[in-house]
Amino acid sequence: MGKAAAEDDDGYITDCFVDTGFVDRILSESSSTSIVVGRTGSGKSALVRRIRETHDNVCELVPENLSLGYLADSWLLQFLTENQFDLSVFFQQLWRHVLVVELLRFYEGLDSSQKFSTFTSRINNLFKDQSGKRRAFEYLTKYGGEFWSDTDLRVKHITDEFQRQVELEAGAQIKSIEAKYKRGETIGRHETKELVSKAQKITNSIQMQELAKIIDILDEDIFVNKMKKTVLVIDDLDRQWADDRIRIKLIEALINALPKFRKIRNVKILVAMRDDLLDIVLDQATTAGFQRDKFRDYHTRITWRSDELRDIIDRRVGKLFRQKYTGEVVSLSDLFEDHKGQEDYFTYICERTMMRPRDVISYFNMIVDRCGGRAKITLKDIRSVELDYSKDRRLALVDEWREHIPCVDELISFLGNRKMSATFRLGAVPGDVTDQLATQLYADFAKQSSPLVCYAGEHFEENSERSRFAFLSKVIAYLYRIGAIGIRTQENSATQFSFIAKPSISVEELGPNTWCVVHPMLWQNLARRADIKNIFGGR
Repeated sequence: MGKAAAEDDDGYITDCFVDTGFVDRILSESSSTSIVVGRTGSGKSALVRRIRETHDNVCELVPENLSLGYLADSWLLQFLTENQFDLSVFFQQLWRHVLVVELLRFYEGLDSSQKFSTFTSRINNLFKDQSGKRRAFEYLTKYGGEFWSDTDLRVKHITDEFQRQVELEAGAQIKSIEAKYKRGETIGRHETKELVSKAQKITNSIQMQELAKIIDILDEDIFVNKMKKTVLVIDDLDRQWADDRIRIKLIEALINALPKFRKIRNVKILVAMRDDLLDIVLDQATTAGFQRDKFRDYHTRITWRSDELRDIIDRRVGKLFRQKYTGEVVSLSDLFEDHKGQEDYFTYICERTMMRPRDVISYFNMIVDRCGGRAKITLKDIRSVELDYSKDRRLALVDEWREHIPCVDELISFLGNRKMSATFRLGAVPGDVTDQLATQLYADFAKQSSPLVCYAGEHFEENSERSRFAFLSKVIAYLYRIGAIGIRTQENSATQFSFIAKPSISVEELGPNTWCVVHPMLWQNLARRADIKNIFGGR
C-alpha cells in the first residue's frame, strides 16, 4: 500500500493524500503558525510536499545545502564556544540573512549577475530619497556575497566577514592567539578575555538595524502583490546537516529568528520539525528572554483522528486494487471478513498505533505481505502479524528518541518486567523493580548529563522511599512523553496519551494513585495482555 515514509512514497502520496484542512489553516493570513511539529511518521514531509504541489510560489530551503558544517570548522568560532561565548545572536543574524536573501532570490528570480544588477538599479531608484532603506539594502550586497551563488557560499561569506571584522578589531594579537590555539597551547586569561570582548562588540554591531530595516523593505516595497503570496518551507532539520556541536544552537537560533518575518504580510515561512528534536532544543535553550509559553503561540502539532486514518487506508486500498487487480472501486470494507466486524477490525489496528499514518500503513503493509492472496482479511490475520509489528514499533520508538533519551530502550524494558502488568498503579510498582532500573541506569549511563540519570544517582545514594518514588515518577514522565504508556489520574478516568492529549507531564502531576497503561502496540513485544476497550476515548 505504498511506503510508510513520505519521501519514498512517490507512487501513492499524491493520489492518496487526505486533506484534513490542516494546510489551509496554517497558511491562512490569520494563522500565527511558523513551526509544524509532529512525531516521526505523522505526516510532516507529506504536508511539505502537498504545499509544494498545490501552491504556485513555494521556495524550499534545504538545510543540507547550507554547508553549516563550515561554522564548526572555524577556529575562531570553536575558540569562542569553548570559552562560553554565546553565539546565539550571530546565529540568529545568520539565519535572518539567509532567509532574506533566499526570499529575494526566489521572488525576483536573481539567478544571474545581470538580473541582480537590474534589480539593484531599481531598488536604488526606489530608495534614492530614503537613505535608511538604501543603507539597509547595501548591507545585503556587502555581507551576502553574490545573490545568484549557491546558499552555502553565502553562509561562508557572512561567516568569513564576521571573522575578518573580529580580526581587525583585535589587531595583531589575534594571529598569536590563532597560532597557539591551533598548536593546542594554553592561551592566557587576559588574552582570552580581550578576544571574547572584541567578538562581543562585533556581534552586537553586525548591522542589526539594517537587518530590521530590510524586513520592512520586504513588506513595504518587495512582497506587495497579494495575489503572489510566497511560502518558504524548511524540512529535514533532524538530519545531519550541521556539526552536532552546533546543530541544536542553530535550530534554536532559527526559531528565534522566525518572529521577525511575520511582519511580511505576503510571506509565510514554515518549518517542519520532529517532536523529539523540538524537545531537545527547548531543553537546551539558552537565549535570553526565550519563553516556552510564548513559543507555543507559533507552533502547531499534527494530530489525526481514526476516521482520517481510515480514509488514508481506503484510498491506498483503492489505488492498489486499481493498479493490480480490477478497475472497480475497492475500499477497506471490502477486505474484511464480514461487514459486521469491520469497524472492530480497524479499531483494533488503530489502538496499536500512535494515531499517525506511518503506523497504520506499516501494519497494513505487513498484513498484505503475509495475507495478500486471501479473499478476505480476518481478525486472526491481523493478529498473526502483531508480534512482528510490535517489535518493529519498539525499534522505531527507540530510534526516534535515542538522541534525546539514550536509555530509552532500558525504560521500555522496565515495562516488560515479569512483576509488572499492562496496567499498574504507580504506588504498587515493586520497590526492587524500581531499584533494579535505577542501578542499571546509574551504572550504564553515569557519563550522560541526563536528569533521569541524576535521579537514579540520587536514589542509588539515598536509597529511601522518597528518592525511589522521585526516580520512578521521572521514569513514568519519560515513558509518557515517548508514548510508551498512557496515564489516568484515577482508576476510572480517561486514559491520556502524549500523542493525543498534552505532549508531556511533570512529576508533580503524578502520585501513588496514578494509573499507567502500557501502549497496546508494545504488548506483544513485552508479553503483556489486557482487556481494554476504546483506549483512546473514541478519537
